[in-house]
Amino acid sequence: MNNVITTIKNVTTTIKPVAPVVAGLILVIIGIMYMCFKDEQKKSSCTSWMVNVLIGFAIVYLAISIVNWFSGQVVGY
Repeated sequence: MNNVITTIKNVTTTIKPVAPVVAGLILVIIGIMYMCFKDEQKKSSCTSWMVNVLIGFAIVYLAISIVNWFSGQVVGY
């Protein structure tokens, strides 16, 4: 069980610095698309995509932080 907890902590520690970079790149691409579109409906969809990316990033980052914290708190296995 100790090996499983260590493996999970290692995976989340590896993903944690990558998540903001990926979210930032996606936001840059959506921002460029937003600037290039002239149709208001497409601009509105880009805005909703940006909000969804931010929400998704927050969920992933929070989940990683919770797993890292919890794996450090589990004792006795």
